[in-house]
Amino acid sequence: MDLISSFTNDVVRKALGGVAKRHTAVASNIANADTPGYRHKGVAFEESLNQAIEGHRGTRNQSNGNDSELQMTATDGKHFSSARTLSLEDIQPQMSEVSNLAYRNDGNSVDIELEMAELAKNTQKYTALTNIQGRMMRSIRGVINNSNG
Repeated sequence: MDLISSFTNDVVRKALGGVAKRHTAVASNIANADTPGYRHKGVAFEESLNQAIEGHRGTRNQSNGNDSELQMTATDGKHFSSARTLSLEDIQPQMSEVSNLAYRNDGNSVDIELEMAELAKNTQKYTALTNIQGRMMRSIRGVINNSNG
C-alpha cells in the first residue's frame, strides 16, 4: 500500500480543491454584492465526490471476492441504468451562476448575509480538511521516523 497516495488522501485533496474554488466564488459574490446585474456564483462538488467515494467502495467490495453478493446483469440497456461510476479524476469543481435566486431591482442576486454565512461554513470545512491532511502527514512522518530508529 502506498502511504502517501492513499484513496483517503486523494479524497481530501479533491475536497480541498472544491472548497478553495467555492471560497473564490463566495469572495467574488461578496465583492460584487452592490454591482448591478451581477449574478450569484456557486460551486457544487460534494454530490460528485460522494458518488466517486461510493463507486470506489463498490469496486473495492466487488474485488473482495464475496460470492454471496448477487451482481445485476443487464440483458437489455433499457432495463436499468448502467451509469458509469465517477472516479476522483472525473471531479472538476466549476464555478457557475446560480439561476434560481431572487433578484433585486438592479438585477443583482447576491444576499450578503447568506454569503457571509457561507464564507464562515466554507472556512470551517477548509480548516477541518487541512487538519485531516495534517494528521495523515504526521502519521506518515511518524512511521518514517520510527523506521529509521
